[in-house]
Amino acid sequence: MNIQEEIIQMKEELLSDLAALVAVPSVMDETSKSENAPFGKEVRKAFDIFLSIAERLGFTVHDDEGYAVDAQIGEGEEYVGVLGHLDVVEARGQSGWKSDPFTMKREGNMLYGRGVNDDKGPLLAALYAAYLIKKQGLSLKYPIRIIAGGAEETTWECMQHYFKKNQQPICGFSPDGNFPIVNGEKGILQFRFIFPAVEGVRFHCSQRTNYVCDDLQVILPASCGNYPNAKQKEERKQGFYLHYQGKKALSRNPQRGENAVFSFLKDIDDSKQLPKGLESMIWMLKECFEDDFYGEKSHLASEDAAMGRNSVCVMSINDCFEGIEVCVDVRYVKSTTKEQLWQQITALAKRYHAQAEIIREKRLLYVEEDSPLIQALQKAYQKVMHEKAEVFTKGGASYARMLDHGVAFGATFDGEDTHVHMENECQKIDSLLKAFEIYYESLYELAVEK
Repeated sequence: MNIQEEIIQMKEELLSDLAALVAVPSVMDETSKSENAPFGKEVRKAFDIFLSIAERLGFTVHDDEGYAVDAQIGEGEEYVGVLGHLDVVEARGQSGWKSDPFTMKREGNMLYGRGVNDDKGPLLAALYAAYLIKKQGLSLKYPIRIIAGGAEETTWECMQHYFKKNQQPICGFSPDGNFPIVNGEKGILQFRFIFPAVEGVRFHCSQRTNYVCDDLQVILPASCGNYPNAKQKEERKQGFYLHYQGKKALSRNPQRGENAVFSFLKDIDDSKQLPKGLESMIWMLKECFEDDFYGEKSHLASEDAAMGRNSVCVMSINDCFEGIEVCVDVRYVKSTTKEQLWQQITALAKRYHAQAEIIREKRLLYVEEDSPLIQALQKAYQKVMHEKAEVFTKGGASYARMLDHGVAFGATFDGEDTHVHMENECQKIDSLLKAFEIYYESLYELAVEK
């Protein structure tokens, strides 16, 4: 029996296991945390299901105090690692779902449900790929360890805790990106400018971070213009109300969305009488960020041949304890550094009479194309897909950043829109099975004695 036939035989079992994992709304919830469940009861439940699946398939399993779990075949200190995650982003507040996000729906060749693509489906595909190697009785030069974290969508404490107690793999990949091979992940610097509160002025965005602002509500003391871009405008008891809508996209891809903040800015010009105290914030946004996805106006731009260009996204404007905050996301390439960017950000803050504060940061990842890891993954991908496995850079963040020598590798193929983090997250069954085959060939190349 060939590999494709073996995979087809396992298809329904894999999909049944995936449905069981999707049924768990494994969003981090510190209100329900307990011993061995630092991320809450639902993440703990997802871990338990994963461990049960792995034990049934004959893996040796380990629980890292509820921060992460792993499943291994083979013995030895050095190992090949696959890092994925079982926590998911919330579906609450996303009203456009066609079905219950925590009941996996199968519609023809498509699966719908939170986690089918990010990252429960691909993680199971990697687990089953290792299982197929075990089932065939192949001799291993290195053990294969599938590691599942529980806080990838939030704090990353899971992998930080795991690698304090466990050694790094000799090499590995995260099935939480795109095919062919993501050898570069841009550095992430999310920060906020803080401006003083202005009497009678209010700002609210439905999402604070990680997305292009698609919903902005503004209250001003009084109307001072026509506001043609506003979806809604009316006099209210609290003041003059404006509502702007855009198109949501992930903040790492600001060019794919339509920013509601920019619509508001276009309704503001020199002839309008802004409430006193609001001018610095408005003019900073107009002069440094409006309609600029790459940081040219703010002098946060950088570009290199290997990783492409920086991206810059205004994520939200909101009232905060200190006054008014403007949250911004920068994804940067290796031709610049966090320190250089932060120097410019603090200079902007000083120029426009604001404070600047980092919200979130992650170091960039870059692995040279001629590395043995990438050579092995390219060989595996090309064997299955019969095409060259190109390397490329993304703005997203995968657990590959936690590895001394690792990359993101699938499971989304070029041209697929899996609606990751959005309503109606989806995964083609054929693509999941193709990823299964690619992961099998990759683990064969990396870990099997030949």
